[in-house]
Amino acid sequence: MDANVFSKANILFDHDSQTQEEAFHAIAEHVNKLGYADSVDIFFTGLMNREKETTTGFKNGIAIPHSNDASVKRPGLFVIKFDHQIEWNALDKKPVQVAIALSIPQEGSKEHLRLLSKIARKLMDEDFTKIILENDDPDILAQAINEI
Repeated sequence: MDANVFSKANILFDHDSQTQEEAFHAIAEHVNKLGYADSVDIFFTGLMNREKETTTGFKNGIAIPHSNDASVKRPGLFVIKFDHQIEWNALDKKPVQVAIALSIPQEGSKEHLRLLSKIARKLMDEDFTKIILENDDPDILAQAINEI
């Protein structure tokens, strides 16, 4: 994984979010704080609008929310682990425990599709999914993400 796209700092342990909207707000704040987007509100709206198109809830408690709105300055991948299970309308109808979020610049749609495809393929790997769901060690999580 490109170090400009993901680093251990991109991992967030969210202790507060209990709804999808709160989760999106926490993600937007984290993405903005790390300099990947220049507006919390615009990135948040981008996540919400994308979710209205179709669910980003994958399966097994993992979602892949993403936005390619005008606030995005550079591509990024973020891991957000929630203390509370979040209702997400996921494909398997199960609540989400982990979000692998993406920030995608508007001109980077091809790279976005490639990265999204790589993540989806990796989520088919039960060992990878188990690591992402069960570990709270940032080093272990970062190592797993860097294998994408």
